[in-house]
Amino acid sequence: MYYLKMWFALLIAGLLFYPWVSKLFEKFYDKGWLFSKIIAVGVTGIVVWLLAYIKIMPFGQITCYLVLLFFGILNFIYFRKKNKSFKINYDLLERILISEIIFCISFIAWTLVRSYNVPINNQTEQFMNYGFMNKISNSDYFPVEDIWFSGNCINYYYFGQYIAAFIVKIAFLNVKEGYGMMLALVASLTFTLPFSLVFNLIKNLFKDKLKIRYVMIIGILAGLIVSLAGTLYYPIYRWIVPREPGDTYHYWEAVRFIGYRPETNDKTITDIPAYSNIAQDLHAHYSDTMFVFVMLALLLAFLLKDKKDSNKKRMFNCEILILGIILAIQKMTNYWDFPIYLVVLSIIIFVNNVLKYKFDLYNFILSFVQILEVVFVEELVSLPFSRDLYISATHVYLTHVTSPFYKWAVLWALPTICVFYNVAIWLKRILKKSNEKLMDKLRKINLTEVYVVLIGLCAVGLVIMPEIIYLKDIYGDEYKRANTMFKLTYEGFIMFSISTSFIVTKFIVEKGKVVKKIIAGLLLLLQLTTLGYGIEAIKYQVETYKQPKDFSKVEDYIKQVYPDDYEAIQWINENIDKDSVFVELVTGSYRPAGRISVFTGNPVVLAWHGHEWIWRATEDYKCPQEESNRWVDVQMLYIAKSPETIKEYVERYNISYIYYGELESETYKDISALKEYGEVVYEKTEGYHRVPVCIIKVK
Repeated sequence: MYYLKMWFALLIAGLLFYPWVSKLFEKFYDKGWLFSKIIAVGVTGIVVWLLAYIKIMPFGQITCYLVLLFFGILNFIYFRKKNKSFKINYDLLERILISEIIFCISFIAWTLVRSYNVPINNQTEQFMNYGFMNKISNSDYFPVEDIWFSGNCINYYYFGQYIAAFIVKIAFLNVKEGYGMMLALVASLTFTLPFSLVFNLIKNLFKDKLKIRYVMIIGILAGLIVSLAGTLYYPIYRWIVPREPGDTYHYWEAVRFIGYRPETNDKTITDIPAYSNIAQDLHAHYSDTMFVFVMLALLLAFLLKDKKDSNKKRMFNCEILILGIILAIQKMTNYWDFPIYLVVLSIIIFVNNVLKYKFDLYNFILSFVQILEVVFVEELVSLPFSRDLYISATHVYLTHVTSPFYKWAVLWALPTICVFYNVAIWLKRILKKSNEKLMDKLRKINLTEVYVVLIGLCAVGLVIMPEIIYLKDIYGDEYKRANTMFKLTYEGFIMFSISTSFIVTKFIVEKGKVVKKIIAGLLLLLQLTTLGYGIEAIKYQVETYKQPKDFSKVEDYIKQVYPDDYEAIQWINENIDKDSVFVELVTGSYRPAGRISVFTGNPVVLAWHGHEWIWRATEDYKCPQEESNRWVDVQMLYIAKSPETIKEYVERYNISYIYYGELESETYKDISALKEYGEVVYEKTEGYHRVPVCIIKVK
């Protein structure tokens, strides 16, 4: 039932936006049907967010559907203006239906996979993401108060959790039902959107020379490679390199290779979509994946557009507008993707003007102006968000410890070889015709091939960059480039997967020398061996958790491990206002402390100390004084004996309730003074673990 609700909501959103989107993707086989769903969610979501931010309309289902209806009316007017007489295009309907069937199958498959591991826990950042979704969903207006730093708005790029809450609302689900469904949706999009992108790359290259079923197979292969494939780590360390007795292969070790196996003091992360698809984390980089594919598809559509007749149309057009909006969404969803895709789109805008028009000063200037226009739209759309966001990690340093070459090669040699092999063949073809000018030769190259070369080279740059520079954050020397490596190589993997899927299949399918086909076949075979990574990860998921669960069981971990807390959480959700500030146990990150704020959405004075430090670090990466004060003050409040002292802390942080449960009782044994100061509104003296649980109202 949850699946049907979300599928139907996205279907309606896609239909309402399709007339305009089909114009943007006019060179795509299905006119961008699959991308219309995400563009609809992104554009509508950002308008609803802005309306709630400036306090015009609250963030609720009525607002969401009114804005969707508004855009639907605009699209209907646009459609009627462009189509004076309505005629059904049955060929296009068939293409849309095929795309929708593929999306449905993928969504159902990932829904089933995700259902084997529904409950979230504190082992990764699941608590953070679920808590953000809870708070956002319960909020009428923005910016949203930080659940772990009461009185302050979230200082993090939380737009992905907002988009998740938005989709959950238009699907008439609650956060408990929708969190797992969002994970399944994003996972399914890591297959369907690359499928559509590579399908259209191949279709635009071969036109009608290649039968549609073969194009479909290539697109499906690309979708599988993006969503399931790993790196060469899987076949090498799973099947070739002998393992020590008792050293069992686990799918997560592939993303912790550099700095581990053997362990060194340069520990990094090289996450990939297949790993994120199995993890329970609706994190920033993962939430933005769907918009990454939209951005890459828009850039391809921009490149494939026919030449515009007038300079005015080149200067001001819908393509520039939507690129700016999607870039703004990326910035607010995963700030790292903002500079990455600003560079990628800048390169493609420049190449578009040079290849379609002239290699002269005017087109250089026009390219620069178009890029500025994109940035202006992005800055305008994201202005409220940027105004509230403080970023501490701003210093770039040279990397003085690089990855061992063999480890880098295990991860990135295969796609890098594919990219440079393609570039070499491409250059050979260009230089072969010696009588023509270079620019004339370049203009004869199919633009889909140009696109693949560009994103392939961008991917190479992304996996090399962490070996040269890194962005400084609060982590010590051992983990200094972990975050930089993580964010850059994730996007590099996506662009590699799309480009290499296209490259190897193109060389196999097109006419050419047998040697070239054999090399491409070997490269494809190596790439196919990496699909075992995702298959084995899914197998582990199914075998570990035995049977599927209902998605509403997302809170089962807290229910089973801390049943008394779970009962108290249900009481809070039913009886206490969502803006009321709580106090609960404060610890470092990745601990069960913070569970009250996470599962209610109520803000607390402080919870995950490490994360708040990351988000609010000083310019020299030290813990901010206010956070240090809160850390001490929460502990002092629990041991306070005098009413005056308790009152001081209550008023300082506008505290309404003090929570005391199993975790608090491990540290604080006597809270009689707190009970005398306030009113005990909830108490369970003999719980499952024989630990008293109480909620004290102090204001």
